[in-house]
Amino acid sequence: MSLIDKMKEMISRPISVSYKEKKDYSKLEKIVLNPVFLFLLVTWVTWSAWDVSRPQTSPEADAALSNTMVYFERGDFDNSELQLSMIVEDYNGTKSANHAKFYLGKIAFVNNDMDKASVLLKESVKKLDYPNLQTEAYIMLAQMEEDSKKAMNLFNSAQKATISQTERDYISILKAKRMINDNNKEKALEILDAIELENNAYKEIFEHTYGAALGLN
Repeated sequence: MSLIDKMKEMISRPISVSYKEKKDYSKLEKIVLNPVFLFLLVTWVTWSAWDVSRPQTSPEADAALSNTMVYFERGDFDNSELQLSMIVEDYNGTKSANHAKFYLGKIAFVNNDMDKASVLLKESVKKLDYPNLQTEAYIMLAQMEEDSKKAMNLFNSAQKATISQTERDYISILKAKRMINDNNKEKALEILDAIELENNAYKEIFEHTYGAALGLN
């Protein structure tokens, strides 16, 4: 039996407590029970699991996604959806495939196919490399979520993902809108009153939302 086979057999056997003298341990047992060996073994197993689970890069997938985005940016969703689906199928597990899932989810969201959008965005949101895409994914998921508490948690995740204060303010307005839809005037006003609009980009939507909150009974 090889050394590797012996180690596998020792690991697979149930652990039993024994009180043997040091001299009674075999050479293999002394090696396996050595703290340094155990540390290196655990480190190697942990790294291997992480390396296998992380998204892989693929120049071919990257090139395919780059070409597909030309259609997407033009608003040609039929062609881009076809190409994105092929990337997910042909390069599953790569970073480009994860981004392709996001764009497929966005297309489904725009087309009001909420079930499909939800599945694709949930599968991709935590694997996206860019904060702006992750923020957008969380916002779409929050807007599709029927449970208010879960929706607010998703909006919170969107705010954590973004690096822009302006976007954080916009997401707060969206949170207030959700509270208005739930007829929660107190919470909506609490959210809106905490916003300090340094940028006027969302001033109009802020004022409209504030007025809607005040109009609640």
